[in-house]
This record gives sequence, C-alpha cells and structure tokens, in this order.
Amino acid sequence: MSTLQGWPDLPDDLLHSIIPRLGSFLDLLAFVAACSSWRAAFSSYPSKHTLLQMLPPLLLQPDVHECSPHPRPFNNNLVPKHSCHVTDLTNQGTYMRCQIPQFSHFGGVSYGHLILFNQNQSCLVIDVFTGVSFSTPKLPVDENTFLDHASLTAPLASPNSYLMVTKGRHYFFWRVGSKSWLRRSLRNGTIEKVMVFKGQVFGMDNDRRLIIMNLVPRIRIQKITIDPGESMRNNWHLPRPWLVACGDMLLLVGCHRSFPSTGDTFEAFRLDLTSEPAKWVKVEKLENWAIFISTDDRSQPLCCMNPERWGGRSNFIYFYFHDSNNWINFELDKPLQGNASTPTIFISIGRGSMMQPTWVVPSMFYS
Repeated sequence: MSTLQGWPDLPDDLLHSIIPRLGSFLDLLAFVAACSSWRAAFSSYPSKHTLLQMLPPLLLQPDVHECSPHPRPFNNNLVPKHSCHVTDLTNQGTYMRCQIPQFSHFGGVSYGHLILFNQNQSCLVIDVFTGVSFSTPKLPVDENTFLDHASLTAPLASPNSYLMVTKGRHYFFWRVGSKSWLRRSLRNGTIEKVMVFKGQVFGMDNDRRLIIMNLVPRIRIQKITIDPGESMRNNWHLPRPWLVACGDMLLLVGCHRSFPSTGDTFEAFRLDLTSEPAKWVKVEKLENWAIFISTDDRSQPLCCMNPERWGGRSNFIYFYFHDSNNWINFELDKPLQGNASTPTIFISIGRGSMMQPTWVVPSMFYS
C-alpha cells in the first residue's frame, strides 16, 4: 500500500469489495465515471449480473422540468435536443439530467440503448448514459413505411448481437456491424411483443401465439405449440399482455382491461417448456421479485429481486403514473386501490411517435 500515489491506484480487490456496497445504479455510474482504473475494475467485477438483479431500474423521463434544485448533470457528448431526467427509486430526491438527440420515431429501449427510427428508414442506436451512438444501414422498406418496434437480441459486445425491427408480420434482422438487413416473415399474425430469455428470442403475435427465433447458424422462426391450461384458457382475452423475463421464469403478465384502473387486477402465468406441449401455468406469487412495466408497450419490462432493500415491495408490479408524477403499484392478484389524493387511477398504455417515460438499466451491466 505504501506504493499507492492516490485514489486511482487502489487495487482491484479493494475496489471489488466496494462495488456491491453501492446502493444504486446512479452510485455505480458515478463510481465508473471517477477514473479509468475504477472503470476497468468495474469491467472486471465478476458479479455484475447479481447487481443487475438486486437494483431497481432507472426511470428515463423525456422533456421533464427541473424536479430537484441541484440535478446531477450527465454529459453524453451529444448536441442537446431533448432534455431527459433519470430517476432512481433508491433515492428519489436525486436526479440525473441527460440529453438525447431529436428523432423522428421512437423504436424501443434495449440493453441500456435507445433505438430511434430516422426519416431515411435507418435506425440510430444510442447508449443512454455514455452517448455513444451509431446508425444502421437503411432498412429494405418503402420511404413511407411506419415501423413498429425495435430491440437488440443481445448486448452489443456479444458476437451474435442483432438489431431486430418489426413491421406487422415482418421481422428485419441486422447483425451488428454488418452491411445489410435480413428479412423474415410470419405466414399470419402481427408481432406485438419481443423478449430475450436465457439467450433465446421469444415473440408473441396478436393472437397470443408464441414463437421462438433461432439466430445461429441461420435465422429461423418457429412457432411453439402451447396448451393454455384451464386457468389460462379462461384468461386468454387479456388484451395487453407483456412477456417478462423474471429470473428463471418467462412470464405472461396482464390485466383484464386494456387500460388498467382502480379495482383492476394483474395476473401472471409461467411458461413451462418441460411438458409436451408447452403450457402456461398460473403464478400465485412472484415471491421475492418485483416487475417494472412502462406505459409505452415497446419498452421491455424489467425485474428486481428483493426490492425491500431499497424500500420497494415484492410481488408488486410498478408503473409510473404520468398524470400524478408518481408510482402505481399493483400487487399480483389483488385489485388496485386508490388513495385520498388519487381516488381514481387510470393508466394509459400504448405507443406513439414520441418516447414515454420508460425503465432502463445502464448498458455497462450487460457487458
């Protein structure tokens, strides 16, 4: 220790003992930003996946007025276009401010990256917290085509990372770094949900049919035969279900109405692939998990384990209620209750050209 010249010289084993004691993503972002040696120590930290499961995601809110007298600035080296605030549930009094570029159409959020559609039918992929961005080749579609949704199939550093864009029953795949897109199509149905679970890409169409996409050695789309089971068969009319990767479970989570409101109940079903055919199994409790869902249904839900560590609650589904600038928590299988300040709650869910408040995890936790 006598050879140390300053804070940047702290040994990795000491820094590795500090990392799990930091209680939020914002603290960890500040740790990484301190200096290059600390950033390298975080990169070599072997338990980033555990951190990813133990901390709640951050809420990215575009075009929000100052909520804190001293928000923490974050320069992402981009010309300011849209001002965004990043809120951490572990410390709701602290806000980070960042900038994202002007764009034509929001495509989704995936692995810490915003995916934006340009007017020339290419995509801009931007790291929310570093500002590193790149553009894709032009998609093989007409100029007036309105694209639906975009997501990454793996972190950018993965050797088999693809950017996937959907339009109706068509999939477009771009292997990161390549020069062209590949196109695949379903014979019928419109693709509505996409989720990566245990390294495999699952999708769901508008008739609740589940598909799996194999990317290696070539792209293949395969439908999964599912017996919905008695409990699921009676709930097949869930109008806006989400696919949720929650620990070792792939869940179908939904409410009986398109726009959840006071008195409504959320239910969850787990995909069981061990049976033949596969089936959806009713989940009575999420145990020590909490789920975070954005009101923009192009944003993939995220999960957190043991939310009581930061003041949250297990077995709850978290929404951000934009009209009241507050969180709405649905306990699984329990009707939503209003309160004195907000006796009636109505959550509007959908998609538009602009980004809505959405949950995000920094990309460095997927590296």
